Amino acid sequence: MTKTLITSKSTEPAFVSKIEVKSNKDESSTVSLIGGFVELLYYESILQDTIRADVVFTDTGSSIDGKSVMEGLPLVGTEEVNIKIADTNEEEISVKLYVNKVTPSYEDAGKSLISIGLVSEEFITNELGGSKLNIRFDGKISDHIKKILKDFLKSEKVKDEDIEETANNYNFIGNKRKPFYTLNWLSKSAVPSKDGKKGDTSGFFLYET
Repeated sequence: MTKTLITSKSTEPAFVSKIEVKSNKDESSTVSLIGGFVELLYYESILQDTIRADVVFTDTGSSIDGKSVMEGLPLVGTEEVNIKIADTNEEEISVKLYVNKVTPSYEDAGKSLISIGLVSEEFITNELGGSKLNIRFDGKISDHIKKILKDFLKSEKVKDEDIEETANNYNFIGNKRKPFYTLNWLSKSAVPSKDGKKGDTSGFFLYET
């Protein structure tokens, strides 16, 4: 697993140039957390379905029209968050994530310490009832993977070349399973179309970078 820790101290080798949250109530309303953020943890791993991040920030009562971020935005979940991180080598990560969890952890004298868990849009879509698989799938596993990512998770990031072609077919009925559960289930049965044969190769990994 890759875990990147960034703090607001200038002595750290990496820095955050943008943490901007967009309101679900009014899309024209956004707030920057740069001035109050305490910590940002960014994760990428081949053992996770999507990238994710955790942000801890100080929420005051004057962030939005005299109100706190929690009240003024308001911050309740599924808000779009745009993040930019850069290191001393000018390598930059720019991602759009969504609020999955909001946790107030401390409050004193009009200030609150808030922790928000961020995930990819596909993760949010996966949890919605309308994304469950309700059709029959026939053909190659790699074709099923593409269809689930594009048609059910509505992912605009996936390109055909990102999905390795499989040699074996697998027919099944969706039975209203969640997309990510099914993708990981199929990956275990996938056989590479090149340099491998059934029984001598392992399955595939599903991950995002």
